Amino acid sequence: MNNYKYYELPVCYMANGLELRLPVHEFSGEKGPVIGFSASVHGDETIGVEILRRVAEELKGMEISGTVKIMSTANPLAFEEAKRNNPIDRNNMNRIFPGNYNGTLTEIQARVMADKFLDGLDAYVDVHAGGQDPVVDYAYIINDEGFSRSFLSKILYRPKVDYVGTTATYTKPKGIPTMNIECGGGPNDSYYIEKAVKGILNILKYKKVIPGEAETRKDQIVVDHIEHVNPHHGGLFVPGLKYSQMNTIVEGKVTLGKVYNPMTLELLEEIKAPYDRNLIILMRGSVNTILPGDFSFMIGDLSTAEGEF
Repeated sequence: MNNYKYYELPVCYMANGLELRLPVHEFSGEKGPVIGFSASVHGDETIGVEILRRVAEELKGMEISGTVKIMSTANPLAFEEAKRNNPIDRNNMNRIFPGNYNGTLTEIQARVMADKFLDGLDAYVDVHAGGQDPVVDYAYIINDEGFSRSFLSKILYRPKVDYVGTTATYTKPKGIPTMNIECGGGPNDSYYIEKAVKGILNILKYKKVIPGEAETRKDQIVVDHIEHVNPHHGGLFVPGLKYSQMNTIVEGKVTLGKVYNPMTLELLEEIKAPYDRNLIILMRGSVNTILPGDFSFMIGDLSTAEGEF
């Protein structure tokens, strides 16, 4: 067994007099590393909260060597509205770390998370997803490849340039092994929930925090370039792919989806695959509304990939 406690980190008082707080679930046992997990930095990535809820339930009955800290909802106001950005100041929390106590609400919130949660960790995992419509499936290699591989994703992404202002841009310079996982979204299928829970428990085995031998995966592919393919027009989106084609290769410059004018019903755009062999990493697979430039498809460039698909 282990010691479990729940507490909240005060951020600020809102205009309605209620206090904004960030939740932390902490499991501690014998001496060992401190591992942190967060979800819903982007509020539309609902599945991450469910993934960490299930992980917390698993941990309640386990022996712990060290400490596991879970921030299940890092951006509560964005989660409430199922929006990527904070609805108060419209900022993307994952582009402004380490934040600023004298800044906007989101900057204050990021600063509290950095100082009161990320500081002092020995390893950190930020759980992300595709959002309310797109589905995604891969893990980032940031500063510890073995750590990233332990999540057991088939697809790993080693970016040539880091996004500025992410949680990783705060933890990486501190030498904290860091991983971003991108798993699920859209219909929030149980497949991705169960896959992510298994992967996170394997991470904890890899770090010797919970009992058991960590699994390894021999068929992992590492890509260093992902092409973002987004629409130029908004309207009614009709997919060209099915969700079952996630993490598969689609041959040829096929139609990934079509955008129609919902008033005139005319075809405005066909969104095409960029390569002869397209590794599907993020995709939209349902009929839905789409905005110009909406996050829609991420296609891996297999010409520079490490490993055989």
